Amino acid sequence: MKIPKLALAMGCIDDDLMVAAEEYKPIPQANVIFHWKRFAAIAACFCVLIAGAVLMSGPKDSGTPVLLWGADFQAVDYFKYNLGNDGADTSKIIAESELPYSMQKSFSDERIAMEEDGIIPLMPDYPKYSCIARYDEDNNISSITFSWYRRGNDYSDLRIVAGCQKIQRVQECLSIDIDADGNIVTPAVTVVERDGVEIVTTGSAGEEKTITFQNNTVWYQITGSWNDSYEAVAELLDWIWEHPIDFKLFAVDEGSTVTFSSLDKYPTAFSGELPAFDNLGYIRGEHYLKLKNGVPYVFEGYFYKGIDSEIVENGDIPSEGDWIEIQWYIESDPDYDDLQGCSETLTDLSQQQVYNIISEKGMISFLHNSYLVKVYCNEADEVWDLLKSLNE
Repeated sequence: MKIPKLALAMGCIDDDLMVAAEEYKPIPQANVIFHWKRFAAIAACFCVLIAGAVLMSGPKDSGTPVLLWGADFQAVDYFKYNLGNDGADTSKIIAESELPYSMQKSFSDERIAMEEDGIIPLMPDYPKYSCIARYDEDNNISSITFSWYRRGNDYSDLRIVAGCQKIQRVQECLSIDIDADGNIVTPAVTVVERDGVEIVTTGSAGEEKTITFQNNTVWYQITGSWNDSYEAVAELLDWIWEHPIDFKLFAVDEGSTVTFSSLDKYPTAFSGELPAFDNLGYIRGEHYLKLKNGVPYVFEGYFYKGIDSEIVENGDIPSEGDWIEIQWYIESDPDYDDLQGCSETLTDLSQQQVYNIISEKGMISFLHNSYLVKVYCNEADEVWDLLKSLNE
């Protein structure tokens, strides 16, 4: 037991009890029988002393200690005390919608140059990549997100978010409960001290994982999906540790301006790739256009048939019913991974092929006028009618 804690514990003993104990003089050696009252007083004093000390020190298993990083530290060690949880602590995950900004810019097209300059790591197994920077009303960069992802059987979703402006959400992700011994009370997180910086992690195998830390004025959060390994997220941490983000490289006058809009403001956008839904009895629901430097390059929307228009307008779509829902996605600049999943060009698709693909996948993707089109629906007849209208 440490002396300072023992002294504190002694301070908890009543002064009268201490005085009473001192009043009893030692019994002569010849007297082998202890006076029971003297023994009781001393025992009481000792018991209170021990109780006070235990009260101050707390149980040894009241929490988990902060781990100290070392050269032999393994990826799994970052998540040591997260094992066995019933799920990742989702309160520690910073959502994109929680990052404030006045304007966004895309640097996704600069991937190769950034890899060559050592700004981002080489990730050859990730064909999909995105880099979005956010700026405040004074055009100062506030945060930036790098994303690498795969879809299919080898699903992966890795992300680095970095910010140079303080936001309350980050402090919430870094907050932990500490007991009197400096142990972490919250069992859903592990804390690792590396080079004087405390790193907070959540999640375990089969769960979404997060690594969050703040180094001086810059904060970082690294996330991996349920299908990503400890090593995948730890490797990104090691990279960032050696290559901190230089926010000056993402000036507001660089990159591509990314904005969102709707077909109401751009009624002719993708007109050749969107069927005449109105003529076929469909009602348009939620949708968006994504613009790069003012030019639409992505459309995604939901269309409904056999349901009251007021329900669609209010967004109160029931989870089940006899109505039909179709999700339509268009992109003008598809990447390699998207093109690998394409069936055919629209003109080469037969009715039977459409039926077979929809029956197997519940969706179909194809090229039309160099645009990538994805249609999600389980009703093959409806999909075929819509595709025919594009060819007419």
